[in-house]
Amino acid sequence: MNKSFKSLMAIFVLISLIGLTAMQARAQGSPIVAEILPSQGTATTIILVRFTTTNASVGNVQTADIFWDDTTVALNQQGVLGADGSYNYNLTVPTEPPLSNVGNHTIRVDSSVFNYGPVSFNFTFTITEFVPSPEYTALNATYNSLLTNYTNLLANYTQLLINFNETSTAYANLLSQANQLNLSYNTLLANYNSLVANYNSLVANYNSQETNYNSLHATFNALLTNYTSLQNSFQSLDSNYNGLTQYYNALNTSYNALNISYTSLTANFDTARGQLALSTNINFILIASTIILAAITIYLSTKNARASPRVSMKTLRTNLHFFDDSSCVTISERSSF
Repeated sequence: MNKSFKSLMAIFVLISLIGLTAMQARAQGSPIVAEILPSQGTATTIILVRFTTTNASVGNVQTADIFWDDTTVALNQQGVLGADGSYNYNLTVPTEPPLSNVGNHTIRVDSSVFNYGPVSFNFTFTITEFVPSPEYTALNATYNSLLTNYTNLLANYTQLLINFNETSTAYANLLSQANQLNLSYNTLLANYNSLVANYNSLVANYNSQETNYNSLHATFNALLTNYTSLQNSFQSLDSNYNGLTQYYNALNTSYNALNISYTSLTANFDTARGQLALSTNINFILIASTIILAAITIYLSTKNARASPRVSMKTLRTNLHFFDDSSCVTISERSSF
């Protein structure tokens, strides 16, 4: 296992060193320098194609048509401008045979450069190991999944086999113990039969004692019933006494409250009766005085009118004031002669 790992590591380092090599190409008479990095690799290798112009008056490969073994990979692809003014294109190794076969393959890049014209570049890229197709990748994933399941099943089978062996050993031990327990059982059975005979004798004595106990228990239950009845009667009487006491206290409190209210109402009634009599007398006096004043005024007005018939009184105002205990009413009367 260690030798295989070391061999794989050596191959990986060798491929990495090879992948770092670059291949430069120049179109016939073109001021454009093109290079491919790396010039060989595997299915996971990212291929970088870079274009640099050597003449400031001539443009660069800004867009390009890319072909792999005369098979179109991209048309009018936009390049990525680098910090050094170069235009870069990233490619991946195709996964369809024969484009992915191990060996040399031609990458062609066609473009039109500003102030120069059409240019074409050819590169050689070497595939150093088998490039799996999508179908192969899917089958390989299925194989790895089945291999994982098989490994898990094998581990479970091994564990079950270990458990079976342990269970088998435990069964043999239990069988030996069962035989020993069977011998002990026979001895215990003989002892049990002897105990059963003693038990039957004790049962007969128990039955006799149980009869006596039942008789005493019936007497005890009768006494207990009488005691319970008397206790319930006492509790009922005690509860009734407490209730009557509460009712008496409540009635006594209500009586005292009513007596106080009666006394207060009697005093208020006497006061109100005296005030009403006084108010009534005053109203009678005021009304009588008002009537007398009104009669005198009318009499005097009539007498003056008869004595001077040519004289007209423009206005005769009579104010009668009627008073009661809460308001004053004024009546205005106008007469023309």
